[in-house]
Formats: sequence, structure tokens, C-alpha cells
Amino acid sequence: MHFFHLLCVILHIKTISSLISFDLTHTIKSTSPIYPGLTPFNFTKTFTSWKKDDSDESYFSAINTFITSEHFGTHIDAPYHGSNTSWTVEQIPFKRLVSIQALIVDVSKKSSRVDNYHIEIQDLNEEIMKQATEYFVLLFYTGKSKFWPDQDAYAGGSTKEELDFPGLSPELATYLVDKYSEKLVGVGIDTISIDPGSSKYFKAHRILFKENVYVLENVAALDLVLKHLKNGRETFFAFDVLPMKIEGGTGAPCRLVARLEDSQNTGGGWFGFLIFCLLLAIMGVVAKAVYDFRFNLDKTFS
Repeated sequence: MHFFHLLCVILHIKTISSLISFDLTHTIKSTSPIYPGLTPFNFTKTFTSWKKDDSDESYFSAINTFITSEHFGTHIDAPYHGSNTSWTVEQIPFKRLVSIQALIVDVSKKSSRVDNYHIEIQDLNEEIMKQATEYFVLLFYTGKSKFWPDQDAYAGGSTKEELDFPGLSPELATYLVDKYSEKLVGVGIDTISIDPGSSKYFKAHRILFKENVYVLENVAALDLVLKHLKNGRETFFAFDVLPMKIEGGTGAPCRLVARLEDSQNTGGGWFGFLIFCLLLAIMGVVAKAVYDFRFNLDKTFS
């Protein structure tokens, strides 16, 4: 077995299934954009010190205390955020968060031309969506993430009246839960809200939450994922949602991870795999010949 492992390493067989991961999470800072009225991130207490242990060796120690809204930075909206009968953060089943599928819907061109663009049903690629084999999340790329962390450019302003960014139309939200609720577990977007900036009553939120579909907001780096996918831009990939597990939470900061096949390495992997199979076949023939020679002495070899 050690020999086969070494052979795989030498021939780069591992690249057949190698993955590349993308962190779709913005770094949390006090200057990060925020929905008007929410509590921004801030360290309320910072502590650093140098101490000495019992052997008189010096060591460093640091600890911070912070305050922020649950809905700050890259975060999850638990369905309870807009539906009193739906799941809080810690109640969302683990299987709906980790090792699921994700699909990016690129609406950046339309979003750049229309203020507060309402994403519609026709923006979906349902031929691809029908290929989902397990729980999945739809991630809408509007292009707004390129303006992070500029509050005005990213969100339109710092007051509710100034907000300007794309979001889901109520019609689209209704369509998604009616047709895909069996496998659709979440909807994400690279803006501060799944509803458009002009929304007053958060209808898309409410429609999704009633069906226990969670929301991901301020999703980062979708453009990098699309660039990596290139010609296969509209395809599913592995996805993990890792929120803070807050009891009774209406939302929580979370880490989002996209895991894609590393297409830049697969070519050599397939060649290595073919060589591996050839060597395996040759070794099989040799092993059979040695066995026959030792245990079938009366056999005639030609």
C-alpha cells in the first residue's frame, strides 16, 4: 500500500480530485458598511500585557471584548428574523449548512444599469437549477461587492432614504419557495440586504423565512469564483455556511467557503491516472506469471 501511495504522489494522481477553496467572507471592521439603524462593530475593551511565568520567562497575552449587531458584515439571517414560527440560528439543521451545493446567478450587468434593480424570475437559469442533487443555496452576484467597504458606493448612503442596491423581487422569492423549497435552503447576495434598497416592508425576506429558507448577506468574492469557473460559470459547486451558533439568534456573523475543482491541475492528473492504470496492468501480468511459475510447475510457458 505504501508503494501505491508513493506512486500516486509521484504521478500527481491526487490532482484528479484536488479542490481550491474561496473565502466568501468580508473581514469585520468598525468601518464596514452597515444597514442604517443597526449597531456597528466596535471593540468595547482591549487588553494586552506582558507577563512572566514561574520560570521567569516572559509571554504575551491579549483579549478583546466587542459589541455588534447580529446582522453585521458577512452574516446569516435566520428564518426567525422575519417569521416567529421559523428557526433561530442554532435550530437550522447542520445538513442545511455544510457540504451543500451553491450556484451563482450573475445579474451584475442589469444591476449596473438600473437603480434598486429588482431581480426577476427570468434572471434564473433553471436548466442548471434542475441539476441540483442535494440541498443548495442560490448566490446572487450584483457586482456591488467591488465597492466594499465604502458605505455610500456599496449601499447608496447611510440613511434608509438613501439606500440604493439590487435585491430580490417578491415575485422571485415566491417563485423560489413554491418551486424549489424541497432542496433550496438559502439565498445569498453581495449587498447589505436580500430586498432592494428601496424596499420598505422586506417582502422577499418574509416570503423566504416562512419556508425556513435562510438568507446570506454581504457575500464576498463571488467575482473570483466566477473568474475561476470561466466557461463553466453556471455550475454547482460545494459550499459551507459556518455561522456563530447563537441560541435564540435572529442572525449571526458567519464564514462562507466555496470549494471548487482546481481546473488548472486536472490535466496532469488524468495523464498520471492513465500511466498508473498501465503500470497496474503490467504488475498484474507479472504477478500472475510469478504465481504460475511457483505453484503451477507443470504449466507450459511459451
